[in-house]
Amino acid sequence: MNTRHYLPSAFLATVIAASVFGGSRMSAQRPLSARSAATTLRPSGRLVVDTAKLYTEAQATDGATVWTNTCAGCHEAKDVTSADFRTKWVGRSLFALYEQIRTTMPDDAPGTLTAEQYLHSVAYILKLNGLPAGETKLVADSASLSALTFALPAPPATP
Repeated sequence: MNTRHYLPSAFLATVIAASVFGGSRMSAQRPLSARSAATTLRPSGRLVVDTAKLYTEAQATDGATVWTNTCAGCHEAKDVTSADFRTKWVGRSLFALYEQIRTTMPDDAPGTLTAEQYLHSVAYILKLNGLPAGETKLVADSASLSALTFALPAPPATP
């Protein structure tokens, strides 16, 4: 069997293996210069935006179409919303997610979608994870996407 067929299986195995860890909801961070008033300073000194509006509703709608036509044959929404998915991507940039999808999907023809289709897929994944849409478009620019990272709210205190 060719190693190209192992990549998606390895990715899904990693996601499933990480399912024991996780948080309750995903959020994202904007770069310091683009942050709004909805920021919180954590004890670590890191500013976190829990309700960053990183994409437009139109991008997410287009992403849903890409998902239905291309992704849904192999993936379920829970594959990109579960605790294992969030655990894998927390603290990583949106560029890393975009590149992972762009270079490995669809399984039978990686890299065959347009840059916009991959970007809209990322917007749809953000929507599926509860991040709200806004007025500013997400752009397929490596610098912009690299400056945006996934963040999870602090876990509830244990008694």
